[in-house]
Amino acid sequence: MTEAPAAAACPACGATHDPADAFCEACGSPIGGAVDPPADPPTRSPADPADATADPTGPMPRPTGEAAACRACGGALEDGYCTECGVKAPSPRDHWSEEPAPWLAGVCDRGIAHPRNEDAMALAATADASRGVMVVCDGVTTAPDSDRAALAASRAACQVLAAAPAVEGSGEAAAIRHWDGVLRQAAQAANAEAVGAAHILGDPPEPPSCTFVAAVVTPGLVHVGWCGDSRAYWLPDEGEGEQLTVDHSLGTEMVRSGMSQADAEVDPRFHTITRWLGADSVDATPEIAARRLDTSGYVAVVSDGLWNYASSPAALRAAMDRAAEHVGSTASPATLAAHLVEFANAQGGHDNITAALARVSPH
Repeated sequence: MTEAPAAAACPACGATHDPADAFCEACGSPIGGAVDPPADPPTRSPADPADATADPTGPMPRPTGEAAACRACGGALEDGYCTECGVKAPSPRDHWSEEPAPWLAGVCDRGIAHPRNEDAMALAATADASRGVMVVCDGVTTAPDSDRAALAASRAACQVLAAAPAVEGSGEAAAIRHWDGVLRQAAQAANAEAVGAAHILGDPPEPPSCTFVAAVVTPGLVHVGWCGDSRAYWLPDEGEGEQLTVDHSLGTEMVRSGMSQADAEVDPRFHTITRWLGADSVDATPEIAARRLDTSGYVAVVSDGLWNYASSPAALRAAMDRAAEHVGSTASPATLAAHLVEFANAQGGHDNITAALARVSPH
């Protein structure tokens, strides 16, 4: 009789799992074989901060400074649980950050009200700062296991965008055509991963699904693609900011039909999305846009757990400016992203929160 394979440990959180499983039941991280990275890809934060050669497609990075002891009693942690009191250790998915370059960073946080973090992000940057990639996916709470879909989708899209060849030709028109096609490919790859998560789970009647937003920052331009209501913003140091995306949601339809933005935002139907990724999506086609970046500022890619509390570009920029005043001249995208998450949690943290920022400083 063939013996069952021995249980293995999740490389992200240490929980035991069946070797045939594709995702960890405890934290949702992929536990299958890693995809080989493309030759000379833009870098992502390593899985272990101490290992600069870690595969960027590997396990979810363990948050810096994560406690090695149980936060409840101080006992030792083993296989994701305290050996003394049995309390489950915090998941690496609860809070993590990525900083592939000093000018590009993000923070993903569970928030306060939700029991798990269904947001996910994936970031990449080239060593010469010629390309920055930010992808944010927000798992749909009403569909079980959407955290799996969001994580797999964000990583797949980031890998496509990071590995894409350079633009052939010169000028803005060539760049916009090029990234239009690549963003569509990235969304297709992300959707395939979300659909694959449903297949792994046995195609449940409510399959895991997620929103999608991606931004590619190149010299002088930002290119964005999205499905759902996760957003991208342009926040210049001077002048009016701009929301680069338009939500695929009933909220958008309410405003278009004549309802005020303020009234729409308090309507319980406001966050009902009309486009998403996943096995039950009726339209996973991304909307694409581009904008010239001719001044200094930030490109921000965020989930609704943040913009719920700072919806307009002016409100989001004001929250960043308050953080910059607090930390002084040392403010970096990593510091500002962390403060934006703290800001959202201080407002109640009613949803998962993701904030990714790229600093733009044209020469």
